[in-house]
Amino acid sequence: MGRPYRRYLCRVCGYIYDEAKGDPDGSLPPGTRFEDIPDDWECPDCGMRKVELDLLEEGDDGGGSPKIRTGSARPQDPGPGQDPHPVVIVGAGMAGWAVAEGVRAQDEGRAITLVTQCNGDVYYKPQLSAAAARGRGPDELIQATGEDKARALGVNLLARTRALRIDTDRRRLITPRGGIPFGDLVLACGARQPRPRLAGDAAGDVLQVNDLADYRRLRERVDVHDSARVFILGAGLIGCEFAEDLSGAGHAVTLVDIAERPLARLLPVPLSADLALALDDKGVALHMGRTVDAVDRAADGGYRVMLDDGGVVAADVVVSALGLIPNTYLATRAGLSVGQGIQVDGQLRTSDPGIRALGDCSEHTGHLLPYVQPLKAQAQVIAACLAGERDHYTPEPGTVRIKTPSCRLAVWTPWQEGVWREEAHDEQGRTLVHYSGEAVTGFALSGRHVRQAPKLERQVQAGRDRGVA
Repeated sequence: MGRPYRRYLCRVCGYIYDEAKGDPDGSLPPGTRFEDIPDDWECPDCGMRKVELDLLEEGDDGGGSPKIRTGSARPQDPGPGQDPHPVVIVGAGMAGWAVAEGVRAQDEGRAITLVTQCNGDVYYKPQLSAAAARGRGPDELIQATGEDKARALGVNLLARTRALRIDTDRRRLITPRGGIPFGDLVLACGARQPRPRLAGDAAGDVLQVNDLADYRRLRERVDVHDSARVFILGAGLIGCEFAEDLSGAGHAVTLVDIAERPLARLLPVPLSADLALALDDKGVALHMGRTVDAVDRAADGGYRVMLDDGGVVAADVVVSALGLIPNTYLATRAGLSVGQGIQVDGQLRTSDPGIRALGDCSEHTGHLLPYVQPLKAQAQVIAACLAGERDHYTPEPGTVRIKTPSCRLAVWTPWQEGVWREEAHDEQGRTLVHYSGEAVTGFALSGRHVRQAPKLERQVQAGRDRGVA
């Protein structure tokens, strides 16, 4: 009997490559071992190569939730009271766990407490909008339970515990379980979605998907139908990815946005137009330049969604995807500097140098960066700084890879004034490059052209190093 098939996790987007299943669409038949994957193979979700895949725990034959290999388990941390400089982290999303991993890698003995309102289970949030079409249920997205992850890292996990306020004078995080002393406090509070202001007797039934619990509720409503009628309000990143994924799972999707084109804030016009055509080809009904006035219950048990032009759309499920608002409540109440998000410096310090923030809740030089790559870099800087190093985070948009397989997209949004130039356009996709003077300050790619992202990233970073970006 040969060795068990293994699974690998794409560290960029969270896609799981299962040797047993292969990637038939990518010319990898079932049973293809990791070492036999060609070097030019691309992750079907984000386009990255095999070097970005990390091995998941050995011996999992696919019957349960995979777990990230974190080394041998340690006894649980004895608690912050025995350490004069304990680290307390608020939030158990990707940002919070990334900080816990980074701090533990720097110091095996540092006391770490992680406080979260949820149960702390580890999952890759970007996979919420890429699971349905692959037939993966909510439980299959969990990489490790919160308890298992905490045990492996030697972290004191306070799950299902709300952080009420920060006592900056006494250096304590106040919770319903009492005060938790900290030497360093890290806020990884994430962001929330704004509630749409809607009339109608079913306005309260509109779903938002911002975490695994929300996603579970969405799937419970959608999966009872062979082909659910799903109405999505908002054609930004979240809305477009869910429209693509749910339509790929066989559901009838309607996508509505007040903008004239999908992903209008993120993409230059030609790529946004290409995405609209691709979604239309998949059967997604697009209503651009429109918004919603009311949601009412229908006689068939579904909903009647009233558009602002008088149109009515029948739906079984209504989802709002109107972007993200940083969670700044704790910081504001503690008197920390807050703009759009919690304002931090190059070492991720807030206006209180003993309190740091990262991820969706943080603001850097006037910018919000609600993406995976920045939060991972921020977590590394925080871990290094808490270990006494003088590391520094340089905020930058980074490459955003959009999970719309019918129109693969990668974009580095420019922060500088300049012009877009289309440098390639063929049946394989487009290459648009943003220039500020002669310097490359951004790019937008589609189709097979997304392979050019690493080369263009180097050009953008070269311009930044010269002081252009």
